[in-house]
Amino acid sequence: ILTSTNGTSWTSRTSGTTEDLQGIVYGGGMWVAVGYAGAILTSTNGISWTSRTSGTSYLWGIAYGGGMWVVVGLSGRILTSTNGISWTTRTSGTSENLYGIAYDGGMWVAVGDSGTIIGTVPL
Repeated sequence: ILTSTNGTSWTSRTSGTTEDLQGIVYGGGMWVAVGYAGAILTSTNGISWTSRTSGTSYLWGIAYGGGMWVVVGLSGRILTSTNGISWTTRTSGTSENLYGIAYDGGMWVAVGDSGTIIGTVPL
């Protein structure tokens, strides 16, 4: 993990994982990063990171909105959390890999393999 206060000079930080990280988002006063082997890392300052348990593998996309983080990944996996620490598995209705998730203030949308688009993701 690299951090910067100016976008020009970057400092390497210890993440606590050797897994590839695929997504990161800031919300609710916390940074949350996700990646391979179900890696979920949280930080309130971007410098010190804590590993969290996801109970899954291959997480690719993450977004924050409405007081909640939503993570998507392998075989339609969706995880949600209101505190970044405890994560709940949700049913997506697809077995396609999901790579991206976004929130517009009223609706969650996830996208993935084979043109999969899930609107108003069931949370």
